[in-house]
Amino acid sequence: MIKLVFTVGREAISFEVENRIISYQDRKFPSIMQIIPMANDFEKAVIMSRNRIPKEIIELVRDSNKGKNKEEYDNAKDDEELVTVIKKDAAFKGCVFQKRIDN
Repeated sequence: MIKLVFTVGREAISFEVENRIISYQDRKFPSIMQIIPMANDFEKAVIMSRNRIPKEIIELVRDSNKGKNKEEYDNAKDDEELVTVIKKDAAFKGCVFQKRIDN
């Protein structure tokens, strides 16, 4: 498992990559939510979070599950390639990379 920690504003968020499955977690939304492939209950979780999930993350998940971005995630051969794609997309959405934790 690879854990990537980013900051959005003053909030720390993390993405976990394991076996080509990407999950999201932050302080305000502590339960781990599978985002790629998108979990069936992601939209419900966003609505029920009452704006606790940053809009940058919502946009990142929606963009990564359609069109050209989906192809990038699908074409990644292993977790290391997914890490580079996540870093690129997160930086584009305004997230600042802090550290990587390998387990």
